[in-house]
Amino acid sequence: MITAVLALVFSAQASAAEPANTETWEWDSRLPTCALKQHVPAGAEEVMIERTPGGEETQLLVTLQPGPTLDKGHALDAVVKVDSGRAFLADITLSVDGDSRSKLYLDFSDPAFIDNLPATAALSISYGKNKIVRVPIHVPAKLVATLRECEDTTMGEWGIDPLAWRSLRSRPLPAEHVKERFRDLDYPADALAANVEADAVIRLDVAPNGSVTDCGMINPGVPKPFGVASCNVLKGAKFKRATAR
Repeated sequence: MITAVLALVFSAQASAAEPANTETWEWDSRLPTCALKQHVPAGAEEVMIERTPGGEETQLLVTLQPGPTLDKGHALDAVVKVDSGRAFLADITLSVDGDSRSKLYLDFSDPAFIDNLPATAALSISYGKNKIVRVPIHVPAKLVATLRECEDTTMGEWGIDPLAWRSLRSRPLPAEHVKERFRDLDYPADALAANVEADAVIRLDVAPNGSVTDCGMINPGVPKPFGVASCNVLKGAKFKRATAR
């Protein structure tokens, strides 16, 4: 039996990890995952890196410098190139904040993406034939190591053996975009009426055939209906088979 973990944002909890040993990044304590945000001068591009322990996905939130805003929208097949020339597919959402600054939410399912960041000075992000933006980025190798340490510590707290997890040759990655399974009606009705938001971290037990055999919420302090709603949706998800080394 293999365990997969997904962080579903319904908004904010605290990270139990120690601060990163770096001058320009700090933990984002609002999230229950391992998330580091960059300290930058006012108005500069700002980057946040988030990793869900046991999930192998990397999420980037990039806030661009003030200027012309990008068209808002969502795409499942944005192409992001790193300095080596390697391209990664990303689920991308574009929005605009209250200061009219464009925000890019990038979700990478390829486990190799994060290991390419330390050797990259800028990300070239495009969708279709139209180039969207080139984003300067500086992620020291020690920052990636710090995120890995946070993941291992947090997995242990969640009852997952990090050594066994990392010994797998391939993880049980979703066979489809899991977030696409959710609809507005899946939001807990009572929480929606009370304007309550939460981050639900969901643990899924995945059988060798890729089906979900058990599901439960593992971060404390979140109202139970968020876990129930998540598992009602995720119990039908399919995963690619995990393989041992």
